Amino acid sequence: MKYVLFVATDPAGEAVDESPEAWVEKWNGRGVRTEGMPLRPVGETTTVRVRDGQVLVTDGPFAETAEWIAGYDLVEAADLDEAIEVAASHPMAAGGRMEIRPVEPLDLGPGTANVPHEGDAPASRFLGIFRTDPSAPPVTPDPAAVAEWVREGLASGRYVGGEHLRPVQDATLVRRRGGELLINDGAYTDVPEWVTGIVFVDGDRQDALDYLARSPMARSGIAELREFWTDFA
Repeated sequence: MKYVLFVATDPAGEAVDESPEAWVEKWNGRGVRTEGMPLRPVGETTTVRVRDGQVLVTDGPFAETAEWIAGYDLVEAADLDEAIEVAASHPMAAGGRMEIRPVEPLDLGPGTANVPHEGDAPASRFLGIFRTDPSAPPVTPDPAAVAEWVREGLASGRYVGGEHLRPVQDATLVRRRGGELLINDGAYTDVPEWVTGIVFVDGDRQDALDYLARSPMARSGIAELREFWTDFA
């Protein structure tokens, strides 16, 4: 099974000085973790929506919450139990929250397969995070339109890969508090705008925004643009 681990902040988390480097080395060495990157601060987020044909671009995240995604890791685990073991051993399980989301294969036809990532240096500059929007018209994106958007991105070099996630009801939240492992069903934060998928986007910021705005998902949901933090020590 393939899972996305969202590394999230938590104001109630414990102070942790431990670096995730040993965690990365351990699970890379076992062939479980396949990629992952930290994201720049949530304050640098740009949100994109398309409503009635109008592109709406705003600075900042989709909602003002104290818990936000600080990074991601993609793992190939035998089952959910192993994914929980991986998440529970991450330093941010104590300092923040770890959300486990199963990946749902999405077959969009020839020429639209996910582009694999390897290691910690994805070829993309940005992570696009797609979310639901309860206030938007209930429109299900047409798979053919999504496939055309992916093919366009592959041809232009904007689209570098992506993952479609199972519903938030299938999420598992993992935390460590006071040495106790806490496992709950649900997401890292209780908001109605839950993550449906992620996409790796390359180019400059305006290129990335323009590409996200053309996605069918932006017409009925929310697209967040987050830049990878590649210049950390």
